Amino acid sequence: MDNNTWFEVEDPEEYDEEPWDFDEAELAFLAALRARAATWRVSWAPSNVSRPEDDSSLLVWVCLLDEERPLILGEWAVHFYGTHVRAGKVSDQLFNLHDSHKHGFFRTSGTADELALRCADWFESLLSRPVVRAEWPAAAGAIATRWEFADTGEALVIGLDVPADGTPPARRVPVRP
Repeated sequence: MDNNTWFEVEDPEEYDEEPWDFDEAELAFLAALRARAATWRVSWAPSNVSRPEDDSSLLVWVCLLDEERPLILGEWAVHFYGTHVRAGKVSDQLFNLHDSHKHGFFRTSGTADELALRCADWFESLLSRPVVRAEWPAAAGAIATRWEFADTGEALVIGLDVPADGTPPARRVPVRP
């Protein structure tokens, strides 16, 4: 949909680290993932390719933003290990994953091409979900805010004190797509 490139390789030399040496399976996975991403019909989102600190996997991820704020609403990642992947919502800055199906976590095995297609479909499904910003007036002119997936109401980020009594928001602003 957009002309932005998906899954650019992060340059480790920017951080005074050695360049990454991707093996044949990692390059095949990345090529298949990018080819499938080029056909997505979703709004572009930041995405990247790198390695986790322990160099145990090829790491690819996407980030959902509220560009109006700008605010990161969440990151979702895939760790590719050659013959299997682990994928889900990122739980910390080291790109560890929430090991819960509630956060989209899955683990699967297959060829690099099969895994890339499975992961591309998963990313596309995630990026297709509508995101809204729910807002409530609060004390002293502040606004209590919750960003959520509009299709399920699953909270992504909560700012200030949103009403716990079920009061509907004063307004809901589409953030994505």
